[in-house]
Amino acid sequence: MLKPILYTTLTLSLLCSINNVNADPMGMKPMPVADAPLGYIIHNPYENAPLTALVTLNGHKISNVDVTIHAKGETGVSINYQVDDMRVMDEGGVPIFGLYPAFMNTFTIKWTENGKQRSHEYQMLTPDIDMGFSESQWAKAPIVEVEHVDADFKDRLYFVNWTNPDGKSGQLSHNNPDAPGAFSWDGKPGFFIIDTAGDIRWYLNPYTTHNSKNYDSAGYAMGMNVTKDGNMVWVQGQGWKKMSLMGRMISEHNLPGNFIDASHEGIEAANGNIFIRAAAKDYRRADGMLVNTIRDQIIEVDNTGKLVDYWDLNSILDPLRDAALLSLDAGAVCLNMNIDQAGHQTTLEDLKNAPYGDIHGVETGRNWVHVNSIDYDPKDDSIIISSRHQSAVIKIGRDKQVKWILGPEKGWSDKFQDKLLSPVDATGNKLSCNEKGRCRGSDFDFSYTSHTAYLVPEKGTLTVFDNGDGRQLGQPMFASEKYSRAVEYKIDEANKTVTQVWQYGKDELGYQGYSPVTSIVKYQQDKDSMMSYFASAGLFGLGGGYGNLKMDDTTGKVKSILVEHRYGETKPAVRININSHDMFATGYRAQVIRVNEMLK
Repeated sequence: MLKPILYTTLTLSLLCSINNVNADPMGMKPMPVADAPLGYIIHNPYENAPLTALVTLNGHKISNVDVTIHAKGETGVSINYQVDDMRVMDEGGVPIFGLYPAFMNTFTIKWTENGKQRSHEYQMLTPDIDMGFSESQWAKAPIVEVEHVDADFKDRLYFVNWTNPDGKSGQLSHNNPDAPGAFSWDGKPGFFIIDTAGDIRWYLNPYTTHNSKNYDSAGYAMGMNVTKDGNMVWVQGQGWKKMSLMGRMISEHNLPGNFIDASHEGIEAANGNIFIRAAAKDYRRADGMLVNTIRDQIIEVDNTGKLVDYWDLNSILDPLRDAALLSLDAGAVCLNMNIDQAGHQTTLEDLKNAPYGDIHGVETGRNWVHVNSIDYDPKDDSIIISSRHQSAVIKIGRDKQVKWILGPEKGWSDKFQDKLLSPVDATGNKLSCNEKGRCRGSDFDFSYTSHTAYLVPEKGTLTVFDNGDGRQLGQPMFASEKYSRAVEYKIDEANKTVTQVWQYGKDELGYQGYSPVTSIVKYQQDKDSMMSYFASAGLFGLGGGYGNLKMDDTTGKVKSILVEHRYGETKPAVRININSHDMFATGYRAQVIRVNEMLK
């Protein structure tokens, strides 16, 4: 038996040698096209960002890299950026960002090699956008309409966050009514970046970063922020992620063991730690009831995911305060939107009978505070939170003591009376305001059901997106009287006073810009400007309730509004409208993206 085996092996070896006399020892390794001076182009190198590519080096030593993605047509926008030498080595090539979808892109790379300046023009075909599809969808992605862009803002790139459920999402919650609250809002991620011509130039692959059947990978992707090292961090269900603009997943962390349900905010602070809005698991109330809490925990973690500190708002604030909750439109309690309840003002009976879980109501175990943004003040090692369901912005110290409260005074117990900020005019004169926040003879107004509150260190101010539901702790006679605004305040912490510095939206947009949920306003230092995103404008539109909706109804078709203003002005330098692509899909937030800072 030995001889035949040896003969067979020898014969196969001989045949392989004959067939490969002229074979390339590199085998099937992809090779660059004949005239390419560098290496092979890899499309979507990390699988997470389909409109990126990597031009490999093929042994070349290059420096001073400059990349231009050429505009599509006469009205398109070119993207130009420089890549640090160390980043080229880190990526193993030249990172290509900003390709058009479903298009034969042209891009030029310039570099220095052996002391000589070189350049080459490349072409690459890209796939079409696929951000997921659902039954009620009529477009592959939100539809971008550019209304106006000033010349000095044409280089802007805006990250936009939309999301909505499909038949695949919600697997963990819909099969388990007792599942943690974040899973109830599961949906396919909708992260994308637009230019000022309205073209999508980057989007997140929803299939690689989200899995509705997996505990650690399900959840609503929200609260993306750019970190100081130029990467992207966001929260999603039971954890948080950090990824490069090229799509390289730098880290993925589960929440610390006693916490669940991250949503709305994940932000890197000046101390390098990440602050996340979460909830508490198996929380024992004073009456002995065991609950999962709702949107009421702030946790601080380091870059390994280790818990550094936490703020339990049930013990810091008052879960029984109902003044703001009683003013809410029951149809738009973010995220719990019920269009059939639109216009119904929440009652004491509603709060009393609300089930425990992610339902607005008083007491620990219900959605009594709904924190949706966090900022960190390094001056005194404090956090600033925006609370939708208390209609308040609140500063809390490391010692877990409230420093100040920006909001109407009604319903706050004696414990907090000396923390309430008093409105004053520009000269410091105290304004006459009632307990619901109405100030006589002044444009000053508090923010109601706000969605972001961020410091502006360069100006010594605070910006807030004032959604405006429950304004002055009530509902107007007509829904069309509602409005949202971006507003800037100056706070004197020593004297516990607040002055309104700037606002946009009340007079300029009115009901057209009313965004009952979501949205953001954020100062931009590079252009000394304010970027505001009225993310859910048009949510209630016209017409009937959810159950009878047809594709041509206007209710549920959001037309969000993104604007950017030069500081102090109310005439936008940029206005871009973003129309929904799916029934009741809404925008969440927007951010300005600076490619040179993120690819350095």
